[in-house]
Amino acid sequence: MSAIQLEKNLSGYANVKVNDFSIDIDKIECGVIFLYCTWSPAIIQLHSLLTSLQNYQQIVLLGFDIDEEEALQFFGKQGLHSDGWGETYWVRKGEVVSFLKKYGPQSMEQLISNNKMLL
Repeated sequence: MSAIQLEKNLSGYANVKVNDFSIDIDKIECGVIFLYCTWSPAIIQLHSLLTSLQNYQQIVLLGFDIDEEEALQFFGKQGLHSDGWGETYWVRKGEVVSFLKKYGPQSMEQLISNNKMLL
């Protein structure tokens, strides 16, 4: 997924930040962290995630390209890990409350359940 594809897909979601490596998970009140890379089919996960977030626009969506120069240090500091499969972390009050990877449309019930945990 290229940066252009990512921007196009995220354009309909109002509460989004991409590659903001200054963020500290401990300070996130209600957010979803989505890890992706350009060489992976993570677009499947992104479409499913965005569909699940349609009624949860108050949740901050934080997208990170794992191939960015700052990514490894940031992930290590924040306790995140990615194998390039659209790893997704739900964070509430600074704590990871759920995690999924390699998911798709068949996981919609789990995605919505995870979103509800943040509210």
